[in-house]
Amino acid sequence: MEEFARAVSGVPGLEFLAEHEEEDVDPDADFHMVSKDGRTDKAVPESLYMIMTNARAVTQLIALFHRWEADPEEKFARGLNPLRRVFALLREIRRWGPEDRVRETGLLEDWADTLQAIGGARSSVRIEIELWFRADPARRAAAQSEVARLIGNAGGTVVHTSTIASIDYHGVLADLPHREVQAVLTDGPHAIELLTTDAIMFVAPAQPMAIPGLELAADTPAPAVADGPVGDAPRVALLDGVPLANHSSLAGRLVLDDPDNIAARYVSSQQQHGTAMASLIVHGDLGRPRAPLSARLYVRPIFEPHPSGNGETVIQDQLQVDLVHRAFHRMFEGDGDQPPAAPSVRIVNLSIGDPARVFVRRLSPMAKLLDWLAHRYNLLVLVSAGNHPIATTVPTDAISDPGSLGRVLVADGRDRALHRRLLAPAEAVNVVTVGALHADAWSGDLPDTVLDGLEDGMPALYSAVGFGYRRSVKPEVLLPGGRSLFQRPPAVTSTTVPLSPARTSARGPGMLVAAPGRDRDATAYLYGTSNATALASRSASHIFDVLAGLPDRAGEFPFPDAQYHPVLAKTLLVHAATWGALSTALRDALDLETSTERRDITQMLGYGAVDPHHVASASRTRVVLLGAGSITKDQRHRFSFPMPPALAATTEWRRLTVTLGWLSPVNTRTQRHRMARLFFQPPQTELGVKRVQAQHQTVRKGTVQHEVLEGAAAVAFAAGDALTVDVDCRVDAGRLDAPVRYGLAVSLEVAATVQADIHAQVREQLQARLRQRAAAQVTAVRG
Repeated sequence: MEEFARAVSGVPGLEFLAEHEEEDVDPDADFHMVSKDGRTDKAVPESLYMIMTNARAVTQLIALFHRWEADPEEKFARGLNPLRRVFALLREIRRWGPEDRVRETGLLEDWADTLQAIGGARSSVRIEIELWFRADPARRAAAQSEVARLIGNAGGTVVHTSTIASIDYHGVLADLPHREVQAVLTDGPHAIELLTTDAIMFVAPAQPMAIPGLELAADTPAPAVADGPVGDAPRVALLDGVPLANHSSLAGRLVLDDPDNIAARYVSSQQQHGTAMASLIVHGDLGRPRAPLSARLYVRPIFEPHPSGNGETVIQDQLQVDLVHRAFHRMFEGDGDQPPAAPSVRIVNLSIGDPARVFVRRLSPMAKLLDWLAHRYNLLVLVSAGNHPIATTVPTDAISDPGSLGRVLVADGRDRALHRRLLAPAEAVNVVTVGALHADAWSGDLPDTVLDGLEDGMPALYSAVGFGYRRSVKPEVLLPGGRSLFQRPPAVTSTTVPLSPARTSARGPGMLVAAPGRDRDATAYLYGTSNATALASRSASHIFDVLAGLPDRAGEFPFPDAQYHPVLAKTLLVHAATWGALSTALRDALDLETSTERRDITQMLGYGAVDPHHVASASRTRVVLLGAGSITKDQRHRFSFPMPPALAATTEWRRLTVTLGWLSPVNTRTQRHRMARLFFQPPQTELGVKRVQAQHQTVRKGTVQHEVLEGAAAVAFAAGDALTVDVDCRVDAGRLDAPVRYGLAVSLEVAATVQADIHAQVREQLQARLRQRAAAQVTAVRG
């Protein structure tokens, strides 16, 4: 990759724009996979590198490549001979065509569905166009003018444009007349001029996330919530709908920043999703409210009422990536002459999912933006994995057997994993993506008209599943999102029966949330990955409280500076995740093959469900050590974990958990994207433990490596021995110009039958080491 880029840079007139990885290429005589027995017929991963100049230069480039294929020794004209170095690295050069512009964007499928559903009833369709990003502003302007001209010639309209140079993004939101749709579906992408212009990289349907309206909970007013201090400087930001700020659960706890006056588009009864998310972040599930958030919640509206009047949608006349970019910029750098609106924010909750961008292989512009923003502003960004329909068909016999129905639904969810992929921007690598558990605090009796198909605490059927970008672990964590139910089908005589979702917002189950109503204490029940993300943001804020409140004790190592709190919060949130009993339930329901079960479970659970009892906490039988630092390429930082004497030569069960989290700078022009690759090799033999959870090939693909190791083997060690965890840094793409912040959490948990206080034993040894280090430094100074 790097050699190719250098070769291109040596050729006058060529501009390297991007690279795109294409998987599952058919093998041929020159490029194929081999085994010990020779060539195989397996598909081969391959990269396509895109270069653009102008039409004449492209024609010349292709002609020169064919001449080189015929005679690699032929001399080219003056200035063009460096091309031979480029050609030696390529299999083929071809034009980027109309089919490439719509491949994997879902445009053709969306247009076909639209035509089938409404025919020609809609006069136009909305699309999002991603142009090749040109470094030269004049060339960008020329490309945008060309695209606008083609849209106008077709009878369409440009709605919005955006350029974000930091992520090489140039986008256009436009409406096209229905006849253009019909022409493409009839004759293919070549049929309309817009899809043939060299200025365009991709064209996707524009389908802003839409949220259906809620029914108010019947006779369930919001319970009295706990009082608590309310700091003026917000730590958590919510980008969502306009909340009902005077609701009894939220009064005095919000900072509403609405520079676009979106609130004027709402009537109070429509202020549903923002109110619900604010309620969950501030108090948790109102069915079991917890201590409120310690500081006010900053809210920036990015939703508006749906045109139908029912529900809400992400603002439709703006490119979402531009809307979110402006929101972050206003928070941390200001808007025009205005100062930053919320510079104290360290956690951002983004519960949106683009239904038009189901993640396959290519990072969405929004994911690239969030990755860049998280690193630039040193933030913990939490994103919902996305919701999918739960309607399905099951054997009729399973309806009367709850255990059988649960197994059928879990198996069906696994079989439909390809259709339950992450919704953009959940594939972003610097964020923590949150999936949902089938769980809430509702405790009523279900009527006979509904079916609860899953056991409490199982992965929710509506929650999107991974893997993520470059097969990273996604979603990283699962939290309760509320239970979804099915309508009980009528008696049928066929062998299978369709199941459709039941509406539960009025009576439950689901999470009880604040809602707009006649009174200031109205509520509704809600389920979804948005709920889980809100709870994750709440947990992250609690972690910040713990980190900020840890005292510097005499005789102990100084605690990391506040600049490391975002990466430590990210690390500690994932550190509390575990497969637990979920992995056993999945093995029983799915009859997984031993050779692939860890990979299969990783795809369904990520790193697992967050155990609320393990979030930033320790005990007599569980000791947690935290570290943080800044590291750059080819460096290694070593951390030591003193071994508690109580475990020497015993066969007591123990669990070692090591979690490393960081925020990587990104290089949006390369397929590798993530610039900084940090990793550790988990210690195993020293403590008699081995890996038991996430597949080890996937845990190093993102920006959180989370390893869980268990064992009970007797291991002999001497007093003063320690486990070592080495944090290494390598460069994946580009060049690291500054050190990368990271956080490290290492915990050791032992069986409750161990009588010793291992927490105290480890602390005593750390204090002894610090005294020895201080004495050595004094001796060195005196010497």
